[in-house]
Amino acid sequence: FVSRGAMDIPGLGIRIVEQLVAAGLVHDVADLYTLTRENLLQLDGFADKKADNNLAAIAASKDRSLARVITAIGIRGVGEVGAVNLARQFTNLAALQGATIEELQQIEGIGPNIAQSIIDWFERPTNQTVLAKLHAAGIWPQADMRAEQPQVDQTLQGLTFVITGTLPTLSREETKQLIETYGGKVTDSVSKKTGYLVLGEEPGSKYDKARSLGVPILDEDGLRKLASGA
Repeated sequence: FVSRGAMDIPGLGIRIVEQLVAAGLVHDVADLYTLTRENLLQLDGFADKKADNNLAAIAASKDRSLARVITAIGIRGVGEVGAVNLARQFTNLAALQGATIEELQQIEGIGPNIAQSIIDWFERPTNQTVLAKLHAAGIWPQADMRAEQPQVDQTLQGLTFVITGTLPTLSREETKQLIETYGGKVTDSVSKKTGYLVLGEEPGSKYDKARSLGVPILDEDGLRKLASGA
């Protein structure tokens, strides 16, 4: 439930998360923002510099986008692509919390099961506590509803992409935005209909499935070239 991928916090790997949980210092993603230097120095392998670096990285993550925070809170069935689509429709977590199941199902990729999962997540008292802690920690991003897609050639129109791993310069959200700007579509799962897999470092099982299905694979540079029509 808490990982480097959740809020994209450099240096906060699964081993450190496991230490924090085992020590009773962290129970949910919001607890990361209450950690102190003294807390971290209790853990094996932590000296002053490592503790300070991790605290600085956690503090820097407070400016993450609404889509990233939706991903981080761990709603069943809502991946990174779904989180971006939700962030485009709802201005903040309070607006998402107040959404009806009918409103949720109008969003691309949100069917009745996922819509119900979102409703259920926000109704749980423990999750309401998480939201309150995030708000108190200053983590309450607002979606930029004014942003408009630039008018460019739709070179990726009709193509479906899946993203896996960490790209050199683009976040998942930025990669999705680039693809959609040029007319492509991003989905969460690989299938025979997938046009390309966009591959970064430390890919997951999507890479293996793409190879088994013969799905063409692009790195970040290859994606940029494809989008530009090169």
